[in-house]
Amino acid sequence: MKGERGISLQSLTVYIIGFLVIIGIISTITSFFYTNIINTRDNSQNMAEITKFNVYFLQDVKKSENNIMSVAKDNSYISFTSGNVYTFQDNAIYQNKVKICENVRNAQFKVEKVNGKDVITVLLSIGENMPVTRTTKYVLSGI
Repeated sequence: MKGERGISLQSLTVYIIGFLVIIGIISTITSFFYTNIINTRDNSQNMAEITKFNVYFLQDVKKSENNIMSVAKDNSYISFTSGNVYTFQDNAIYQNKVKICENVRNAQFKVEKVNGKDVITVLLSIGENMPVTRTTKYVLSGI
């Protein structure tokens, strides 16, 4: 009987291939994990921007005796009789000249009459990697 010392070339090849497969699986799982973490963070930031816009816009919509003065033909701005103007430009939304929402890809303001009341429809698309798009309808308290 012959004493074997060390490992053979075949077993070394099998070990190397096994370790490469394990490293490949771990790196794939890690890559998916970090990508999802980044997307979740971006999504929460996008929702925070929508909420910031909502707070400012609701203050104007719910003011008594506040009406719509004008809306742009390209739906990029809306102005109220209170003097506040919401404008979409330079990937941001401005209330008068103050930036209230950033990283905006698209914003449109539309007005229609429903049952004698003005209804403002706002379409917001915010974000880079995974944009969040929301359409919200506001009923103007006004008169």
